[in-house]
Amino acid sequence: MRHLLLSSVLICAASLAQAQDAALIVGITDYAALPDVTGGIEVAQAGAALDKAGFRVFGTGRGQTDSTAVQGQGNAFAALSPDADRMVVVLAGQFVNDGTRSWLLTADSPQPAPFTVGQRSLSVETAMMLLAQTPGSAVLVLAEQDSDADIAGPGLLSGIGDLTIPSGVTVVRGDVAAARNLLRDVIAVPGGDVIAAVRKSDSLSASGFVPGQLILVPAGQQTPATPVPQANNDVVTGVTADLATMFEGSAWEQARKTDTQASYAAYLDRFPDGAHAGDAVKRLQALRNPDSAFKQAEDALKLPIEARRAVQRNLQVLGFDTRGIDGIFGPGTRGAIRTWQGQNNTAQTGYLTADTIGRINDQAARRAAELELQAEQRRTANRAADRADWEKTGATGTAAGLRAYLDTHPDGQFADQARAALAERRQQNRSAAANADRVLWDRMVEADNVAAYNRYLAEQPDGAFRDDAVARIAQLQKSVAAERDNSAAAAAEQQLALDPISLRLVEARLQQLGLNPGAVDGRIDGDTRGAIRRYQRDRQLTASGFLDQATVSQMLTDAFR
Repeated sequence: MRHLLLSSVLICAASLAQAQDAALIVGITDYAALPDVTGGIEVAQAGAALDKAGFRVFGTGRGQTDSTAVQGQGNAFAALSPDADRMVVVLAGQFVNDGTRSWLLTADSPQPAPFTVGQRSLSVETAMMLLAQTPGSAVLVLAEQDSDADIAGPGLLSGIGDLTIPSGVTVVRGDVAAARNLLRDVIAVPGGDVIAAVRKSDSLSASGFVPGQLILVPAGQQTPATPVPQANNDVVTGVTADLATMFEGSAWEQARKTDTQASYAAYLDRFPDGAHAGDAVKRLQALRNPDSAFKQAEDALKLPIEARRAVQRNLQVLGFDTRGIDGIFGPGTRGAIRTWQGQNNTAQTGYLTADTIGRINDQAARRAAELELQAEQRRTANRAADRADWEKTGATGTAAGLRAYLDTHPDGQFADQARAALAERRQQNRSAAANADRVLWDRMVEADNVAAYNRYLAEQPDGAFRDDAVARIAQLQKSVAAERDNSAAAAAEQQLALDPISLRLVEARLQQLGLNPGAVDGRIDGDTRGAIRRYQRDRQLTASGFLDQATVSQMLTDAFR
């Protein structure tokens, strides 16, 4: 009889100890100061289906949609999330974003402002971070209503922005009705395949972790039974406590020996308050998110912003695109680090160690020195070619020779001399020209277009300014194509968003190299453009005269070094 009682107590205790999966279902319809969203409350009510499937459901099912209630439910969900094996978050309502982060606004939110938007909202990025604790079994559903209404204040955008989705998290986006149906008829149904449902729907799309099949409630799963109350028997309780201690120690040793997610989850299911529960949670989180240990090791380095920029610059010099040199390690930088690690026989974690930083620095220093030597060799060769062309063309003093030199070397070492000589020749021609010829030429110069110069050639085929007109026509035609190229290069330069300090570093480096950038004042003028073109030509970069990522990476690395 005693053994029977012990067995009954242990079975009962095990059923009570089973961890619950977690869901956060927030659907908002009635906004106090913003346009309402049709069907938001129906999404919240559909969360009851997940409750029947064994999930612990938090959210707005009881109709409380103000910021205090919604954020409180979100925090309760977050507290349970580390112990869950499956997680679902569904957010329906009005959204705003700032280009980097997105928020679901609560019912009492006023028109959102950039510095206070987080006070009455739920962060989509925070939801994804919590879901990342159960990779492969985590679904985020975002439902918004199609509308032309602009609800965002200055500095914000209406709707959901671009998302950086953590590994293992599936994000489904669509309209409110489709999200409700997905939750009620697929996610919460045993055997319901989320991916198949999205593919069949015209109103839903999936991104992030998109496997061939994703089922959160296994087929045949039954609604959890209500636990049987534990027997109130002092003798049985005492014996059970001794046995429980013994069983817990054995279960912990087995979990450590196996060292898998399943083994630690099984331990926590049986002993959620056990002596080793804290260690089990930490190890389970580490196994579920293997990057966490590498991130912690990088965080321990406490790299200042300039050290992070230096890493990005060095990676750029080595040919790994970080998509910016801003000290922020986003997907571009992490990808560049992983690629470098793969090419250097190092674990591809995407995170830095002191050794990794040292090796990147050393390689970049060697590569920068190689590039600088190659650039100096090309510069010497270019100057020699420049001088040779000058001797053949410009040094003859003829207008045709001067123009031929400038066509080949617009930023050459004799370019200013050639332009001055041409200007002097034009003045001489002007003095010698007949009055009618001079008047017509002045009118065409004022118009300064191809049609005007063609008219001059038609009316004065032997005029004093004939050669000038032909040269200007060729120059204008060439400038049309150059303007197209320059507009794209200018847009790329603008995207770099370089501050005046960085621009002064660029100019200082150009001046140090003897490339004559003009005043070092953080403002790019014609002299600076010419110096940039010469710098790019010496390094076999696209010689546009505009700054791009490759030019800036090498130039700033040299300057800082």
